Amino acid sequence: GAMASDARQRRARNPMTRFTANIVRHEPSPQEIKAAKESRNFGFLEKLLGLDELKYAYLWKAVLIELFGTTFFVAASIGATLSSFGRQPSPDVPPVINPVALGVGIANAIIMAVLILSLAASSGGHMNPMISFATVLTGHTPLARGVLYIGAQTLGSVFGALIMRDSVPESTQKWSENSFGQGKLGGCAMAGLSKNEHFLIEFAFSMVVIIVAYGCAFDARQAKVFGPVLAPILIAITIGICIYGSGTLLSSEYSGAGMNPARCFGPAAVIGGDALDGHYVYWFAPFTAGAVNAIVYHLAPPHHREMYYEEQARLLRDRQKEHEENLRAEMKVSTSRRGSMGTVATTTELKSIPTTTELKIVGGNSAMKQRATRTDKAVHIDA
Repeated sequence: GAMASDARQRRARNPMTRFTANIVRHEPSPQEIKAAKESRNFGFLEKLLGLDELKYAYLWKAVLIELFGTTFFVAASIGATLSSFGRQPSPDVPPVINPVALGVGIANAIIMAVLILSLAASSGGHMNPMISFATVLTGHTPLARGVLYIGAQTLGSVFGALIMRDSVPESTQKWSENSFGQGKLGGCAMAGLSKNEHFLIEFAFSMVVIIVAYGCAFDARQAKVFGPVLAPILIAITIGICIYGSGTLLSSEYSGAGMNPARCFGPAAVIGGDALDGHYVYWFAPFTAGAVNAIVYHLAPPHHREMYYEEQARLLRDRQKEHEENLRAEMKVSTSRRGSMGTVATTTELKSIPTTTELKIVGGNSAMKQRATRTDKAVHIDA
């Protein structure tokens, strides 16, 4: 319709539209505006890959934020997991919180909520390769940025696990270890599940997190409803519920769904050995969930880009309408008639006129269409 046409025109006029999976919308920085303008000179493939951002510092700052955030998310999450077990003085002592998944879920929900709220404006606050991968597939994140994010998150998870490994005693690290040699240092443990069972559980709960993330934050319509504060909190609560819901399905040998490949990779990489057994499922299942979400997202319009352009076109129309109303309200016309020919001298004082404006002035028995030209403080019309 007319709105879609306006959106397409807006899209053609505005090359500075960029989506970086940020929950918090902000005005683009001078560097972001410059990069967006320069992207018009790039080919389709370069734009698709997001290569136009690579030479700008703002992208690398966002990557650094993802590295920084994931490092301390993993460290805090490991600490919360070990504290929920709290098996002192020996592993034979019952956990402090029973079931352990309840404590782990609540702690991780709080940690994730405050970190997303703290970092969302800088990088989007992903701290999760599953989210970065999903947003690349739906067009919220350029491919180059997504690859850099996932690399930074993976490296950050190792740094976070190393911090905790070197901070707590060996005996404490074993509080969360199961009889299969998995889960040490608060890591992810699949226990005796088959690969297929593990995949299905991981896929199902990862899908729940992605649905909530898109429904509350990445969908342009819902983002207006929940905003930049409530959306991260709801996502974090969902993660906590899924940790509890999956972690109590089986015996205490099973740590529950990971739903974050980086969170599972850090401790497994640092510990090594049996901790890496079947670890690929912690990547494959969440990424599969992201792919399924992308298919549904693209098949169920409207796409967030078109919604954005429609919104911008509507805002532009509203601003133009408001300007026209202000123009009529602020215009004060003083007319003096001289002589029998009805000569008109008109002075129009305006606070501001952004563009040349056509005015119709009626004097005597004739209508005179004249053009008003902006000067520094007033517009003068002499008939």
